[in-house]
Amino acid sequence: MNSETAIGGDNHRFQPTVWTIVRQAGDGSRHALDNLIAQYWKPAYFFVRRRGYDVEAAKDLTQGFFSSLIERNLPGSADAALGSFRNYLLGALTHFLSDQSDRDRAKKRGGDFNFVQAELELASAEPTPEEAFRSRWAREILSRAMARLRKEVPAEDLALLRGAPRPDLSATDRKNRAFRLRARLQACLREEILPSVERPGEVESEIRELFSSL
Repeated sequence: MNSETAIGGDNHRFQPTVWTIVRQAGDGSRHALDNLIAQYWKPAYFFVRRRGYDVEAAKDLTQGFFSSLIERNLPGSADAALGSFRNYLLGALTHFLSDQSDRDRAKKRGGDFNFVQAELELASAEPTPEEAFRSRWAREILSRAMARLRKEVPAEDLALLRGAPRPDLSATDRKNRAFRLRARLQACLREEILPSVERPGEVESEIRELFSSL
């Protein structure tokens, strides 16, 4: 399973929303569920670690949580009318951690989870579980948006985002290029977020949540 799987993709207008994928997962589509897990396992792991569990316990609980999604058909019971899938997942994970019987009987789910890298990233994560979850979600979205942008613009333009423009550019040229870059980055963010909401009108609120979480 590829931990970098993105549900959106270049042809995002023709991709199913995450809620469609949730319903497919609830109907028994293992591929759909793998896509969900690939996108959300790291925010879930950050949440568990920030709840005070050590590394090994957090690994087991993260894998056990996603195993429970399969065993108890939780994706099939998800309701898009209740809000974003991100918030639904956070609530389900909170409930899972509070349910000792689920933890005791949860089986580990296999998967290509890079816990070593996640643990390195956790060192600079926010202190509370909810903040850590949302921050990691936001960084994952931003990372995929930047990957889109790198495919579309030359490296010298990307340098503007790091505050390192070409010395021969005029102030006006730098300003115009930076404006276009920021506009395109916003568009890339929308393309990444769009599949994770049921209604396009929810994209802007998700973008605001993303920037508030960074």
